Amino acid sequence: MKVTIGEHAGFCFGVRRAVLKAYECAKKQMPCVTLGPLIHNPQEVERLERAGIRSVKELSEVQPGETVIIRSHGVRPEVYEQCGRMGIAYVDATCPHVAHIHQLVSAYSEEGDAVIIVGEANHPEVIGIAGWAHGQVLILPTTQAAKAAQLPQKALVVAQTTIRRDLFEDVLAVLKERVPELTVRMTICAATSQRQQEAERLSARADAMIVVGGRNSSNTQKLLETCRLRCARSVLVETPQDIPQGFVGPQDHVAITAGASTPQWLLEEVRASIEPGTKPGLNQT
Repeated sequence: MKVTIGEHAGFCFGVRRAVLKAYECAKKQMPCVTLGPLIHNPQEVERLERAGIRSVKELSEVQPGETVIIRSHGVRPEVYEQCGRMGIAYVDATCPHVAHIHQLVSAYSEEGDAVIIVGEANHPEVIGIAGWAHGQVLILPTTQAAKAAQLPQKALVVAQTTIRRDLFEDVLAVLKERVPELTVRMTICAATSQRQQEAERLSARADAMIVVGGRNSSNTQKLLETCRLRCARSVLVETPQDIPQGFVGPQDHVAITAGASTPQWLLEEVRASIEPGTKPGLNQT
């Protein structure tokens, strides 16, 4: 059996930064909570809980003396304002790349001009980005949505950082035909593009493809879609126990990639479960 692990698999810069900030708080024994799950990986969220960092849905759940960790997806500006009104301290772990999109959107729409976000309307990153716009906001997940929407004459278009580049370009082609004054900002994260391109290469030459990550992770699901286009035997797993029995054979070339919210320790556990003679590495972030 040959096993190949993608060089770009696992934590992206923004997620790693957020997780490290959280563990730094835990080491200082600061009573902390995260506003929503810090990352879209249930196994890492459980580790954070064991370290004393729980997740809350609303600021009203924060107890006196607790500090809020704002996750890498970012939040609407109203969240910062609410923290100020309620006297809640916070650690801002918003990915710098996402924070840059917030500033782009805020500055462009200052006079009320429209903003178009290519992405998923219910994704926390998109919800946060939309909150920084001062005027009309349209969220378009597909080319069909772009063709059906009532579009403005002038708009800024940005992308959810984790969407597939080909999807963004397809939607953009529709927008260029329908929006006379269109300002385009390519805001897909470079790490996302690298991971997707690498998944394309790996899945094209592998007998079996394993994508490691949370099922509720948008970028992990997109990696699975990418892999299945080139390798029919592709599967998404959260833990080694999720690998179907008999999924890989001794003569297979197995390639492994992982979403941006997948910790290295989990990736190593998956590898060790299929590759004879290997052991998972240290249980590190």
